[in-house]
Amino acid sequence: MRDGIVRRADLLGRGGVGGPLVAEEVRRVDRLVDELRRHWTRTGADIAGRLRPGVDEAALDAAEHQLGLPLPRGARTWWRRVDGVDPYRSSRYRAQSPTVGPGGWVPLRLADALARTTPGVVGVPAPPGLLPLFARDEELVAVRLAPGPTQVEQLVLADDGEGYQHAWRVSLELLLSTWSDSLLAAVHWLPDAHDWVVDPFALRAMRNAHLLD
Repeated sequence: MRDGIVRRADLLGRGGVGGPLVAEEVRRVDRLVDELRRHWTRTGADIAGRLRPGVDEAALDAAEHQLGLPLPRGARTWWRRVDGVDPYRSSRYRAQSPTVGPGGWVPLRLADALARTTPGVVGVPAPPGLLPLFARDEELVAVRLAPGPTQVEQLVLADDGEGYQHAWRVSLELLLSTWSDSLLAAVHWLPDAHDWVVDPFALRAMRNAHLLD
């Protein structure tokens, strides 16, 4: 699946085994990626021009083999459409990565996500059975490596700095749809400042506002 085109292979599970629920999840995640990209383009947000092309099926299969656990179809769909972002130089000495807007999350490249599962490579590694999808400093939104619908959870670095605490767990579809809705109602791009601003009153009125913190 790339550029909004859903191929038959995208609707099947690993090894060609799939079903109506898997196919529907793939279609919905694909549609939500399109919605987010339209919002970013409409607002002129920096991320619109910094998205990296998605990875191919072979890279996803290799990642799954490396992890030794199934990579859910929703996560595969995301990385097939968006493989993270390219940083931009905000000053002579500093490079920044553009964010999705809501919550200030940065989409990770698949290679960077895999690196964050390895001790001593990038900060504190993600807990076993989880693969980071988005990052915000030392916090992560990670996908749970398990069969079935794609579940993601927010991981907050524990006070001792040695591990993570779990803040929430929802479906990837719910997270992406909440982000998409917020870009219409509560989270706005300021072109002159090259930054996002949040309307706190509109934010409080939104469903699942905790996913936007």
